[in-house]
Amino acid sequence: MEEIRDCKGRIACKGNATTGLVEVLYKRCKTSTQIPIGGTLRIEREGVVTIVTRLNDSAFHVESHVYAA
Repeated sequence: MEEIRDCKGRIACKGNATTGLVEVLYKRCKTSTQIPIGGTLRIEREGVVTIVTRLNDSAFHVESHVYAA
């Protein structure tokens, strides 16, 4: 599983592009999901929004920015 980092350099999640499995670990709580090709996962944490898109079976695309409330 590869580490996927947000715009502040923190690990937002870990993912496996081949299977689409993505795991988010935050404060000892692990959440996992499987993203289909073309699907997205949005993670909001401490004022930062990270959007992970599974492009194909070998790559994710990551967009991350500070959320302005």
